[in-house]
Amino acid sequence: MYPYTRYHGLSIFLHWAIALGLIFMVGSGVYMVNFEMPKADQFQLFQTHKAAGVIMLWAIVLRILTRWLSKQPPMPEAFTAKEKALAKAGHIALYTALIAMPLTGWLMVSASPFGLPTFVFTDAIKWPHIPFVERNKTIESIARNMHWVIASGLVLMIIGHIGAVVMHKKKQGISLIQRMWWSKSS
Repeated sequence: MYPYTRYHGLSIFLHWAIALGLIFMVGSGVYMVNFEMPKADQFQLFQTHKAAGVIMLWAIVLRILTRWLSKQPPMPEAFTAKEKALAKAGHIALYTALIAMPLTGWLMVSASPFGLPTFVFTDAIKWPHIPFVERNKTIESIARNMHWVIASGLVLMIIGHIGAVVMHKKKQGISLIQRMWWSKSS
């Protein structure tokens, strides 16, 4: 019997922290560009969104490193070769989108004609802009469009991710959630 029935504790923590962070990021992103609010409130929401994006980027990088460096539970034996391939492709797509989201946001902020700095929840920690793209409206526009396309794709991938967990439980009786929770049951 393979000794690992669940992911590493740090992987589990980061998985759920990133999930909660994504709810905030998507919600705040949609709200700040689609709803009327006082400019001061909108500015503060943009600043909070940018700071959270920096933290999300670091959390995602740490999550990927933890996945590479720690033992993984094997895929359930009941999975077909096709299901295993789809699961692997789905995870690669999720990680790619999770990295691309904050990077396109960072590119958009760096190329903004306003040139506003990004502070990570305190004036003492200033996140740098990407060099050589400052105040470039073309790059900003491309990055903004990519950010929204990736966000939309990421939402669909997450729905698919959750749907796969539910489907495997309903159709095959396989509880995948236990692999990504702190319970020691297998």
